[in-house]
Amino acid sequence: MGVSVEGEEKMTYSSEEIDDEEVAITDDLEILREDLISELQSINQYHGHTLILENEEAVATLEHIVEEEKEHVAELLRLIQNLDPAQADKFKEIL
Repeated sequence: MGVSVEGEEKMTYSSEEIDDEEVAITDDLEILREDLISELQSINQYHGHTLILENEEAVATLEHIVEEEKEHVAELLRLIQNLDPAQADKFKEIL
């Protein structure tokens, strides 16, 4: 690490460290996107089950779970946007 004029340490990275960081971000994004897919599939599955279940308690429970899954989708989208500026720009363009 280097030292700035004000005495604060500033970070310096080698190209290898930057490459390692980019690989780590890419890996994290892949995992988060797979998690996003799973959450969306869960929403579809639970919703479908609510349409065919006859037990009111079961339906109410699954409806509650669907709402929680939607929250998970929002959280994952936020994380993906934080890690992928290009994706964040696309969200801003469309939303």
